[in-house]
Amino acid sequence: MDLNIFRSKENYKLLIIILFQILWLLPGPGLMAQSKYAGESFSVGVGARGLGMGSAFHTLASGAEALYWNPAGLARTDPEVDNHLAFMHSERFSGEVDYNFIGYARRLPGKDRRSVAGIGLIHLGVGGIPVTRLEDPDRELGPDNRPVIERYSSKNDFVLLAGLARRFPGNGWLGGNVKVIYLRQEGASASGFGIDIGAVLPVRLAGVELLASLSARDVTTSFLAYSTGKREYIKPWISAGVALAEGFRLPGGMLNGAFEVSIPVERRRKNYASDSDYLMSLLHFGVEYALYRRMFLRGGLDEKHPTFGAGIFVRSLALDYAWIGHRDLDQTHRISLGYFF
Repeated sequence: MDLNIFRSKENYKLLIIILFQILWLLPGPGLMAQSKYAGESFSVGVGARGLGMGSAFHTLASGAEALYWNPAGLARTDPEVDNHLAFMHSERFSGEVDYNFIGYARRLPGKDRRSVAGIGLIHLGVGGIPVTRLEDPDRELGPDNRPVIERYSSKNDFVLLAGLARRFPGNGWLGGNVKVIYLRQEGASASGFGIDIGAVLPVRLAGVELLASLSARDVTTSFLAYSTGKREYIKPWISAGVALAEGFRLPGGMLNGAFEVSIPVERRRKNYASDSDYLMSLLHFGVEYALYRRMFLRGGLDEKHPTFGAGIFVRSLALDYAWIGHRDLDQTHRISLGYFF
């Protein structure tokens, strides 16, 4: 990485400009009052590396996985790498819920080779959903007329993402993506679209070289139009964070860390027992120890929930694993693959 980019005072000005642009694009209060928690099923992240670091990954994300975290990270792939292919699979609740991601990022040809385009697909599938009916449809529900399972159905949600990012010498990385959403369950369907934007900027603080990120998911408020005539709106999330640019040298490797805050543009405070619980739900912290740039150990906190992870990089193939704990829900295991070529 060219460390001269950390000396530019324009980075701070650019960060402020991007923040005002995000606030300007946010919807008005009338629209934000609708459809609370819509699109929540697609807020769990992609890639075992970032999830193992407590989802503190908006700053460090690169390659195809950055389509979800921060589209500016598309252009943060190794300049010597032209292509990145990523895949993730996870199962939750004894295999009842499948969550998958596949993505591809390619460095665009040209004289400067600073632009990268990417495309990805997220799939969430739930099977074995019971559809019930009364034993006697002509009578009211009661002890002698209970529901019985008539059949089982499934629910499938898809998000297609297409993004573009570019590195600006001296001013970091900027990017954005467009996403198309399609949901289907029990004969009903919904479709819509949204926009994500983000930036990663190199800064120097107290002599320490850092990366600062600012991103907004569903920045213009994504919408869902159902075949039944219902409409829902997916509220924006704003994420900001910092991470070490190069990490600290330790025997045999490097230690890196990231700290981030992700804030939903909707009122969720009353859903938490206290203000401190709500504040903790917004914070993400993660660390990664890279041993000889081949083996990785990770840990973090994701909304108070502990996370751990490990990875190995052999030649052009990266294999990562993440464990996400939860006090009330089942633990989650996620595996992802990355191929650089």
